Amino acid sequence: MKARLVQLAGSGLGLGYLPVAPGTWGSAGGLLVWWLTLPMGRGLQALLLILAVVPAALACGACARGSGREDPSFVVLDEVLGMYLALLFLSPSLPWVALAFVLFRLLDILKPWPVSLMEKRFTGGAAILLDDLMAGAISGFILITLQLLTTVI
Repeated sequence: MKARLVQLAGSGLGLGYLPVAPGTWGSAGGLLVWWLTLPMGRGLQALLLILAVVPAALACGACARGSGREDPSFVVLDEVLGMYLALLFLSPSLPWVALAFVLFRLLDILKPWPVSLMEKRFTGGAAILLDDLMAGAISGFILITLQLLTTVI
């Protein structure tokens, strides 16, 4: 029972089992969680993310060990949290959300430095999760900077 719950969490409540582009579905799940938690306010959203990091890393690691693969494609909880982080401090408007989604997916797929550094410096669930959190942090930083510049100009 516990193993099934961990697998359900690691797969983003089953999104990782969708046959095409599981990482993109996981990212969409992160967008949905962000949207559903918007009424909580950014402070509580940030706290929710912080509280989720360690259990998420443990779940991702357990799923990887259970599958015998380093980073199984069905594990998308990392995309859920990475996308959530990318959106965390953005204005909730469709153009910015769409840009965040595309930028996060690009960084997650291409894994430029320092995103790739997370997989090299860490192992197990931490490596699975931290590269997506780095992609989310970079995406968020770029888009927040653009938001600020567009309001100043």
